[in-house]
Amino acid sequence: MSSTYEGDIVRPLGLVTLYSGYAELEIDELLDSLSRIEELDEKALRWPVGQKIAKAKEILVGLGSDALRELAETLDEALVLFDRRNALVHGAIFSGTTVTKSRVSGRVQEVSADALTALAREIFSVKEHISVKRQKTLEPVLAFLEKVENK
Repeated sequence: MSSTYEGDIVRPLGLVTLYSGYAELEIDELLDSLSRIEELDEKALRWPVGQKIAKAKEILVGLGSDALRELAETLDEALVLFDRRNALVHGAIFSGTTVTKSRVSGRVQEVSADALTALAREIFSVKEHISVKRQKTLEPVLAFLEKVENK
């Protein structure tokens, strides 16, 4: 992938940002589905992504379904990826392929176009896993619970 970007980290950084946005939208969809179990107001959609993930996982675990365990584990993976994204994007000054932290430590970290592209792909992949598990596992569980509740 380096030959595609020729050392340019701006485009891969843009992919990280774009795919993170897609992933956060999927987490919003997950929270919307879970609001059938626990009412969430509009403020919840403005929470930081880590707080959204924590709330979604809390509701999933509260359902006590083994079928939803994989979705909860995928949320753990998403949280790790968002933390990696945050470490790169927030509080950093980019110069060529070097990232200088603008925080107190002032650590310098080398970042490659390949590493950013790989992170973007991982974020997109976890977004897809959340989407599939929401549609194929969570939605049927929620439909079953609603059916039982309405009897």
